[in-house]
Amino acid sequence: MKALSLEQVCDLLGRSDIPGSAKELEKLCIRIHELVKANGEDWVIENRQKLLSEWDFIIQHGVIS
Repeated sequence: MKALSLEQVCDLLGRSDIPGSAKELEKLCIRIHELVKANGEDWVIENRQKLLSEWDFIIQHGVIS
């Protein structure tokens, strides 16, 4: 599955300083793409703060290896 670009993800999430390694950010792009396909861009935008909080937790706790 082709993911959104990091630039597109940053635009959807309204934040350009998303933490993570290149591998982690690639997985974020895939996940956001999946959420856009399932729920639409408006849903991602409406839930961006929750998604960013969850992402910060994932990065801080090393959930993605």
